Amino acid sequence: MSTRIEGGISTRLNPNTTNLSSAGQNREVQSVGQQVQQVLFGKPKPIVLDPAKYPQVAEQLKLLRKYKKKIANMADDNEQDYDIALAQSTIAMIDAHGTIYMGLEFLMANKDHPEIILGALAHEIGHQPKRWKEYKQEHLLSKEDMELICRHEETRADIFAGTALAELGLSCEPMIEFLQAIEEGPHPEYFPAETRGEIIREAHQNRYYRQKNRRKIFPEFDRMTSIKGHLGEF
Repeated sequence: MSTRIEGGISTRLNPNTTNLSSAGQNREVQSVGQQVQQVLFGKPKPIVLDPAKYPQVAEQLKLLRKYKKKIANMADDNEQDYDIALAQSTIAMIDAHGTIYMGLEFLMANKDHPEIILGALAHEIGHQPKRWKEYKQEHLLSKEDMELICRHEETRADIFAGTALAELGLSCEPMIEFLQAIEEGPHPEYFPAETRGEIIREAHQNRYYRQKNRRKIFPEFDRMTSIKGHLGEF
């Protein structure tokens, strides 16, 4: 693949990538939160498609909408904080307002792999873009600062994705294999796919054992508080 499909799920795909070196050329000092939002979530948005014209992904979109509330609640967010849009030429990406763009080709290619589709959804929700508005401190971030923040942010979203998949009772291995398959080489905003896979796997295992013990020791509490109960993370 020669294009870069935007969004945290990708390791290197969409022609509309933001140049981190140019992000600092605007010498007007913004808050740290504004600068991060601009680089992480201010990328050009993909073309939005009408779902009614693509019945072949109706089940995948239904799956995403079904689990959006559950995963958002796990992140201590509301379902209304996020919208799902079908889009062209992307895998998955989220903008500063919480709209998650899910790629048509991506959904079609992974129609038999809900772990990959829901892993992508969880990754994007894990970014929680609106929280960056809370960072009011004003100073200009360097290119190196921004790359470090991007890697940290992508890692944070990967951890959340692994955790969410475990809570849903789904394997993280298909998602890890997907990331490895689309990797093209080093990128300053992401750790290598192998490293990302280890991070996702560790988060998944930690949550799996925690969930297993919770269900064994407090089965009634688990039924009330697990992600499937819509009451968030405990």
